[in-house]
Amino acid sequence: MQTTYLNQAATSFPKPREVVEAFLAWFDAPPVDAGRGGDIAADPITPCRRELAALLGVDDHKRIVLLPSATYAINLVIGALVGPGSHVVTSTLEHNSVLRPIAHRERDLGATVTSIQPDPDGTLQARTLAGALRSTTALVALTHASNVTGSIQPIAELAETAAAAGVPLLVDASQTAGAVPIDHRHLAGRVFLAFSGHKGLLGPPGVGGLVVPDDGLPQTVVGGTGVRSDAVFHPGDLPLRHEAGTPNLPGIAGLTAGVRVVGRTGVETIGRHRAHLVGRLRSGLSGLGHVRLFPLAADDGRVGVVSFQIAGWEPDEVGFVLRESFGIEVRTGLHCAPHALRGLTGGPGGSIRVSVGLPSSEADVSSFLAAIASLGEH
Repeated sequence: MQTTYLNQAATSFPKPREVVEAFLAWFDAPPVDAGRGGDIAADPITPCRRELAALLGVDDHKRIVLLPSATYAINLVIGALVGPGSHVVTSTLEHNSVLRPIAHRERDLGATVTSIQPDPDGTLQARTLAGALRSTTALVALTHASNVTGSIQPIAELAETAAAAGVPLLVDASQTAGAVPIDHRHLAGRVFLAFSGHKGLLGPPGVGGLVVPDDGLPQTVVGGTGVRSDAVFHPGDLPLRHEAGTPNLPGIAGLTAGVRVVGRTGVETIGRHRAHLVGRLRSGLSGLGHVRLFPLAADDGRVGVVSFQIAGWEPDEVGFVLRESFGIEVRTGLHCAPHALRGLTGGPGGSIRVSVGLPSSEADVSSFLAAIASLGEH
């Protein structure tokens, strides 16, 4: 049975041929580490920084820090900026990549946390953020888009609010990079932007990064860099300031290829493709009496996510039947965002999440809708 893959919000699949070839090609030649072998022309990392900077609206490619994941990037910022007695503002929409590092700072260092609620349609409002800020607020950490509903947040307005209070903003762009235009240079204030490489940027797992607005973020990881080896202390300038150890070179090669595919196709084009398929999904599901759809702010489907429940069915049951009987792969459960689900369902129950991306097709959507229609109410 051929698999219909509709879990693009977790990991994009299938990867573009260029990504696969770039990843595999790295193993066919002797490794060249950036800045370590003296061959600048063969530097595999700087091209990746440049491509990402162009895509994300970053003036200086050295402000692109390459890391193992968005989770690692988020931990880096929270670990450096949230200290004993600090106050943090976040939201109930967040992924555990944000929630857990903050919870650890709360437990271990006595930090305090305010979680703001979205409007009923899933949108975080700047006025709500303004009301949550305190004189002790050290960081605002918010998602650019919910991985449960796909609702895109007004990040420019939220950045202005944080900037007016002189508070840094950490944006989790895991779901938006590659599908929603991001222009970091036009975000007000001190904005850190974490991104994942294996979702909308079409790269392999194990690589992501962080856009840093300045070189003032305290270092939390130090060690080998292959350059300035006579120095006792880790280099303090960007991007090495936050990079240590041997980088994931095949992953970076694959990410470079993925970002080039995104750039060549166009973020706006990819967003429209996703939104069109989401429109079809929501239209088809809304016509089924046994389906309860979660709201989507402004009906903006560019993130490619649709979450719902089916009367009489546990989400995991639906996922199992879709996989085993129809060859359709979706995501079920809490999606690592338990507070978001609690706000939508009034309890701990999970949802079925279907997500589309650049590789998804009209046929994929048709197969999925036919399968859900056939399930009926338990």
